[in-house]
Amino acid sequence: MIIKYANNLITPISESGFIKVRVITELGAIPLEGSTVTIYASLNELVPIETVTTDENGNAPILKIPVAYNPEVTEMNPNYPYTDYNIRVLHEGYYPILIYNIQVFPNITTDFIVNMTRIPFNAPYPRRERTITIPRT
Repeated sequence: MIIKYANNLITPISESGFIKVRVITELGAIPLEGSTVTIYASLNELVPIETVTTDENGNAPILKIPVAYNPEVTEMNPNYPYTDYNIRVLHEGYYPILIYNIQVFPNITTDFIVNMTRIPFNAPYPRRERTITIPRT
């Protein structure tokens, strides 16, 4: 797989990172089976990498994701490369969630518990998406 950043083609290092997602109701009491979890490359647009569905415990399969060094990211140390990804979670009857700027590191599993909010029956805007942006440090 080749990842393109601006005008540079970068071959990923031979290692991968992992993303683990669990989807539950807003108060955390009930796992949501059948949620759609899509991982997107964090480029100028959302480029889907992989889409999976959660099981009866609300767990998506652990996703193995390539990690590349991007010299255009000034705060990235070439000794500790990471790649940014985004996650979108959809479940019928719940507001969609989009999480931006997930940093995936080689040989490390990044865990996310996604709390879904039920769409009220009489909601005026039933397809509003909740966006979470993880700030870079």
